Formats: sequence, structure tokens, C-alpha cells
Amino acid sequence: MTTPTRALAAIVAASAVALLVVSLLLPDRPIALDTSAWRSAASRTPAGAYHVHTSRSDGAADADAVAAAAGRAGLQFVIFTDHGDGTRAPDPPAYRHGVLCIDGVEISTDDGHYVALGMRPAPYPLGGAASAVVEDVARLGGFGIAAHPDSPKESLHWRDTVSPIDGIEWLSADTEWRNESRRSLTRALIGYLVRPGPALAMMLDRPVTLGRWDAMVRTRRVVALAALDAHGGIGRAVEDGARRAVANVPSYEASFRTFSIRVRLDRSLTGDAAADGRVLLTAIREGNVFTAIDALAAPGLLEFYADTAAGRVEMGGAAPAGTPAQLVARVLAPTTAQVAIVDDSASARRGGIAAVGASRRFAPDGTQELHARLGAGQGAFRVEVNLPSAPGTPRVPWLVSNPIYFLPPAPPPAHLPPATVQQTIDPAAWRLEKDPASSATIAGQPPALSFRLAPGARASQYVALSAPLTPADFSAVRVRLLAGRPMRVAVQLRRADGQRWRTSTYVDTTADTATIPATRFRKVEGTWEPFAAAAFTSVLLVVDLVTAHPGDAGRRVGAEVALLR
Repeated sequence: MTTPTRALAAIVAASAVALLVVSLLLPDRPIALDTSAWRSAASRTPAGAYHVHTSRSDGAADADAVAAAAGRAGLQFVIFTDHGDGTRAPDPPAYRHGVLCIDGVEISTDDGHYVALGMRPAPYPLGGAASAVVEDVARLGGFGIAAHPDSPKESLHWRDTVSPIDGIEWLSADTEWRNESRRSLTRALIGYLVRPGPALAMMLDRPVTLGRWDAMVRTRRVVALAALDAHGGIGRAVEDGARRAVANVPSYEASFRTFSIRVRLDRSLTGDAAADGRVLLTAIREGNVFTAIDALAAPGLLEFYADTAAGRVEMGGAAPAGTPAQLVARVLAPTTAQVAIVDDSASARRGGIAAVGASRRFAPDGTQELHARLGAGQGAFRVEVNLPSAPGTPRVPWLVSNPIYFLPPAPPPAHLPPATVQQTIDPAAWRLEKDPASSATIAGQPPALSFRLAPGARASQYVALSAPLTPADFSAVRVRLLAGRPMRVAVQLRRADGQRWRTSTYVDTTADTATIPATRFRKVEGTWEPFAAAAFTSVLLVVDLVTAHPGDAGRRVGAEVALLR
């Protein structure tokens, strides 16, 4: 054999080996489902991408290019969630390349990130403790979602466990790749060269967030969405300060072919962006939305409702606890699919999946229909569909619905015994503190503070009123403030060594009184220490860059503060 012939043979052999390796590592193509019997439902169930970043913050492309990628992936809507502080008015809904584009915002808090949809612009920057941001988003009419709640990245992990969030990301693509091994990431990268969407789906597992969500919906409604956290793969700084190692991987289109949220509407989208945007966001708020992993099988379609004596309750809806009902789930799924109606409450108690006993029918097109009779509904029930071919350890569900709830009435407000006033701050005791560049004056009784934070670059600008405290064992701080415009004021307690504990309160022109439990105060800097009320020697009312911009000015009248026990 001549040298050229041997070289050619070696190349052919190497190519054959490479093709064999790639074929073994290559993910399967998505299973194509027949929707002919579901045409009406399919037309009223638009698929879209939630949690998408553009070049407005840390994404690779502008909204127009992102929408074009969504259209190529077969999506009908995209929800943008660029990073911000909530002060920018969201862009109105608009159709771009036939894709409905809805503008939201992802807000950084001290306890993780919070996405707000449908929110009016905030009169001051939102930030600080998650409890404050959750409260502000609700006040401004927004729908708030805890983002990537179980991220292995501490700065992205949602650490607040008590605030009444509206929704949670049960699946986050950002979290999923972070918890993969190098071997898994390498395999996904090889598969990405041929089948990008299915390759990205190879990194999905059943997230622990499902268990967190199951526990939450035992007592109240919480909408679950799947989040792509798509940035377009450009090698620039992203939300956690890291840098992506491979430019343009994953692309927007590849992300959009991995999974989607599908919203059930009463009608098809019409092309009227304003009207369609309202209808879509309303359905998401109501929980009439489910997730489908399109890279495994598509299109996923679902009907889920409860028939009761009072009428039909759709997915996301609620009936009183104890209501007899028949749950009905119809799913267009692959023939190998395992469809279950899951009792969320039992799942949270026992761990794993607690499926409800149900009768089952199969149709030739792959539709499975389940009926489950409830003598007295309690808690929450959702549909989950699993495929034997799904990736992950444990396997990621192919389809996850939002629940139907059977909840008791809200308990009446707790009647607490009247608090004892331990100490009232003398109005004449307030003094002014500020950074050197900011300006402020204080005059009158009660004290009226006029201030302007120094403009320009952020340089820890602040203005504060401070007053001395007599050490006392207290359990709450009562604050009554009046401002010329809506704002959020930090309430701080300071020790003699300068260490401070902080919370905040909303202030506007109505002079409301806020009673702040001691449990809401957190240490500002350094390692954690227990709250020791008797150690504090001063109280401060602060305007700073947590909830204000450089150059902001205002007038705050009145500073009535008391310590309660």
C-alpha cells in the first residue's frame, strides 16, 4: 500500500471512529406528536420563552434579533427580563417577526433575584431585602417570581422563605448547567454541534425546587414557570459576574428549542399586541400555564380541570377545601409517557411523587385521559408527565402543569395583645448624618428633613437622621413617617462599635404607622450575629443608594419612633 493510500485509509478510519463517537453521544431527535385532534386547543395554547435577556442588560442581541430567533424556533411569545431596579417603564407589548414580546424586569435583592411582570414603574429603585422588594412589586401591581431559587451560585440562590411570592421558577436552565459534571457538559457540547436543543436538554434533571414548590402550594397559590435564563451565549459579563467560556453558545434559538411555557387561553392570539399581552399575562397570573420540554417531544398539549357542584375549576384555579370534585386531565403525549395526577400535599409530606388513583383512557393519537374522584379535595393537585427516555438523575419531567387548589379560607388577622412602649425617641434628639458630598438640612418639630444625594458616580451617598437610644430589651420598632413623595426609608439600629442592623419601611404622603418586628432587622456588614436589642445605642432613619439614585432629592416630615415590647 502506498503512503498516500495509507494516509487516506487512516483519515477514513479516524472519521469513522469520530462519527461513531458522535452518534453514540448524540441526543435523540424530539418525538413529533400528531395534533390533528387538538387543533382548537393548540390554537389557544401559545408556546413561549420566559426569562430572556437582551443587550439592554447582559444579553447578546437586541429585542428584534431575539424575537426573530424565537420565531425560527416556533414560539409565539417571549418575555424579556433584563436586569434593572424597576424604575424604567416597561416597553408596551409589541409584535416583532410575528412574536409577541412582553417586557419585564429582573431585580437583584439581598436574598436572590426577583422577576416582576406587569408592574408599574417604581418611584424609587427597588432593592435591599427580598421582603421589601416583594412588598413593593405587589404594591405596584406586579406579578413577582423567585428566579433560579436553588442555584448552586450563592448570589443567585433565593434565600427568603417567608415573603408571599407570586411565583417560582421550578426549572432554571441556568441552574441546570451549573450542577452538571465536566463529562456531562462535554457530552452536551459535542451534541450541540448537531442537535443544539436536545443537547441542552441533556443537562436537565428533576430539580429539587419541585419539592420546595410542593410544600408551598399546600397552603396558598404559587405559580410555577420554567425559566430559560437565555443570554445568547456571548462571552461577556453576566448576572453573577462570571464570563461565558464559549461565545454564542448556547444561542437564543438553541435555548428556545429546549423547553417552553405554554399558556392556555380562552381564545387565540389576535395580533393586537396590547390586548394579547393583557390576556397572556392574566393567564400566567392565574396559573393557567404549563411547561413542556420540547427537545424531548413536541408539541405538548394539556387540558386540566376539576368538575365541582359549583362549576368547573381550570388549572391554576381554586375551590374551598373539602369540595368534592372530579379531576380530569387530557394530555397529548408519546405512547410511552407516564401521566399522573400528583397530590402536591402528599408529595411534600412523603417525598417523591404521590400520584392519585385515576381511571385512564388511551386514544389512537396518543392522547391519555385521566379521571380522579376526590371525596373532599384538600391541598393542591397537578399533572406531571414523565418519559422513560428523559435525561437526568432523577429524570426531568417532560410536562408539568400548575395545580388546582382546594384551600381553606384565609385565617382572620391575629389579635395580638397591645404592645408596651419601652422608649419613645424625643423629637428634639434627632441629629443629621450624611456623606461629605450630599446636602441636607433639618428644622422644626417634628423634624423636617430636606436632602439631596450627591449626583454623579455611586460613592456610598447617604443622608440620615440619628437619635440616641437608652439600652432596652425591645421586640419591635414603631415608626411613623411622612414624605413628600413615595420612597423607602431604611431603619437602622447601631451599636457603640458602629455595627448596624437594618430593615426598611415604605413611606408616602399618608403618614402611616409601621410596626417592625425585631426579626426583620439584619446585620449590614460582617459575619452574622444574633440580634441583641439591649446592645443598641442609636437609631437611624436613612436614605441611601439601596433605594435611591445619586442626585435624588426629597423632603421627609416627621420622625416618630418608639421601641415596643
